[in-house]
Amino acid sequence: MNELVKSSVRTLELLELFAAVQEPLGVSDVARRLEMPKSSTQALLTTLVARGYLSKDILGYFLPEKLRGSWVGGIQNRLISISKPVLEAMAEESQESAFIGVLTAEAKVKYLAKAISQNEIRYDASLDHLRPIYCTSMGLLMMAYSSSDDVARWLKLAKIKSITKYTEINLEKIYAVIRRAYKDGFAELKDGNIEGASGVSAPIFGPSGAIIAALNLGAPTWRYEQSRQKLIQIVCREAKLITRRLSKVD
Repeated sequence: MNELVKSSVRTLELLELFAAVQEPLGVSDVARRLEMPKSSTQALLTTLVARGYLSKDILGYFLPEKLRGSWVGGIQNRLISISKPVLEAMAEESQESAFIGVLTAEAKVKYLAKAISQNEIRYDASLDHLRPIYCTSMGLLMMAYSSSDDVARWLKLAKIKSITKYTEINLEKIYAVIRRAYKDGFAELKDGNIEGASGVSAPIFGPSGAIIAALNLGAPTWRYEQSRQKLIQIVCREAKLITRRLSKVD
């Protein structure tokens, strides 16, 4: 990615971040969430404030109300708005945790929103932390519906390594999982990113028909295995629901 394109991507990711949150964010918060150097983050924030795309007060930076819900944040802003009640319903029906996520320009999975299981023993995950594309069901699923050139580039960027003793690092086997996910319409992962945690993801498509996000249910592995078929059914059904709602013109 050349510097001009990288700079543009960073700007869009920053605007999408502010479209997705309600609270003001400081320089350190933004830099951590987007994994950017603080100096670059400060320069981008200052520029966007000067051009009127962000505002700033003593609590931090935020998206002006006049821009919230409009074109800033684009399809991602609409995706979050549509998905939140769906995630809550999924968590209640499944009794497990529900997530929605997208790919970043650096080929990592970023969670946008979640609804957490009420079980005392449950899977939870931070929205701030970025996750590898090759050992998450979301990442594997989104690769299944992307071009072969993109997949090859993303896996090269990922610098594949073991995270748990169950992480698959063999490229041929990773490609086999990707092909299986496309065939099945969902991707599963057991213990590959966090030992003791498993999940299933299904694709969400934008109005153009391209994949834009993945919907996920995550659970402790022992409970996932007990409820596997039910969780697959729920996540596939609700991903299709979100896809339909995204395509609906208000």
